[in-house]
Amino acid sequence: MPPEGDTAGRETLGLTLVRAMIAAARADGRLDAQESQAIIQRIESLGLDPESQALLVEEMGRPVDVDEIVDSATSPEVAAEIYIASLLAIDVDTAAEESYLNM
Repeated sequence: MPPEGDTAGRETLGLTLVRAMIAAARADGRLDAQESQAIIQRIESLGLDPESQALLVEEMGRPVDVDEIVDSATSPEVAAEIYIASLLAIDVDTAAEESYLNM
């Protein structure tokens, strides 16, 4: 987890968490309304300007590199945050979503 004054590090972590949520939501091949809403709420909670928020919402339409997300887990704390963010985005009701979380 980035130190308190590390704004760039916190923004990077926030983006990683949003990407993790998107990847988790897409793990079963679809992004439903409930999953989309959870991701949008997370984006809004980051306190970014409207332009940055719009860019993150656009991320929902782009492919997500799961390996990049996994590689960004630079500590057990960051890995836990990625896992929790992923879990918050979905109801684990498919084998694909369970497999994503196990990864």
